[in-house]
Amino acid sequence: MAAEIGILRPPSEARSLLVRLVRNCPWNKCTFCPAYKGQKFSLRKTADVISDLDEFKAMITQKEVNKDFDLGPLHLWWRAKMRTAFLQDADALIAPVEQVVEVIAAMKERFPTLERITSYARANTLCHRSVDDLRKMKAAGLTRIHIGIETGADEVLEFVRKGVTHEKQKKACLRVKEAGLELCCYIMPGLGGRKFSRVHAEESGRLIAEVEPDHTRLRTCYVLEGTELAQIFNAGNYEIQDDEEVVREIRLFLTQFAHRQTNLLSDHRINLLLELNGRLPEESERLFSIIDGFLELSPEDKELFIAGRRSGKLRFLTDLERPAMREKLQKLLNEQDFSRQSPGSYLL
Repeated sequence: MAAEIGILRPPSEARSLLVRLVRNCPWNKCTFCPAYKGQKFSLRKTADVISDLDEFKAMITQKEVNKDFDLGPLHLWWRAKMRTAFLQDADALIAPVEQVVEVIAAMKERFPTLERITSYARANTLCHRSVDDLRKMKAAGLTRIHIGIETGADEVLEFVRKGVTHEKQKKACLRVKEAGLELCCYIMPGLGGRKFSRVHAEESGRLIAEVEPDHTRLRTCYVLEGTELAQIFNAGNYEIQDDEEVVREIRLFLTQFAHRQTNLLSDHRINLLLELNGRLPEESERLFSIIDGFLELSPEDKELFIAGRRSGKLRFLTDLERPAMREKLQKLLNEQDFSRQSPGSYLL
């Protein structure tokens, strides 16, 4: 397969067509991020992107003729009726507006089944895009923008070298909403470590309350091997919170915007509480009950649940009620340490 496909996309785009508009990340300085390190950012030529689309189209045509034809990376998209697409890589909307519009038009021409087209975008990039620019992209067919907010606290943004401020992120998000595009914001519980936990929770929650994104997604911070944040940790300048501390931080975060409109999603395997999904403000009471359900567990049951989640053996708090599961988890806990107190190898 000659077409270029990048390595990252949001979990919600697992069944999407991946169209690489730019290579890598134009910023690439965030201390917590392992992606694109040592790789140069570049814009792809429109002709090359459209050539990829033609290759994708030819593969789909071949599949229609020969049911045994192997679609490779297009298989999940084809199985999902070819309804969604995602523009890669980390900040596709930094490409010229005319190029974004032309590529989206080419996508829709070749694949009229597309109903949703989304992209990552940095807040800084969006602050340099006018509302009219974003409306042009929307008119072409762009439907949703994913923004890695990570935190609303200026202290934490500076610490992890995000390259933006609370106010700049707010401006970017409101610009997306003014253009009529769907907005998805990502927050990283635990990112501030013990030192900045409270301000991280409060200021991140305040930002969500100010912006009211369509979706607020949780991506728990893990200090990953090979990142600059791991180096800071190993030098003794960063304290990792344990799982209970992170859950308490999420509770404080949620209290800041529980009365506002957004859809809270915990849809990544790295999160401890996968069941923390619901529409606010309607389901805020249920969401708090899930958090409190974990916090009210005995210390022994907290350890069992954490071991179950980190090993992939269970998903929900109610799974602990099964005697056979508890026995299996106790054996697992006796054999392995599931502490967060050292850098890990979890994939973002």
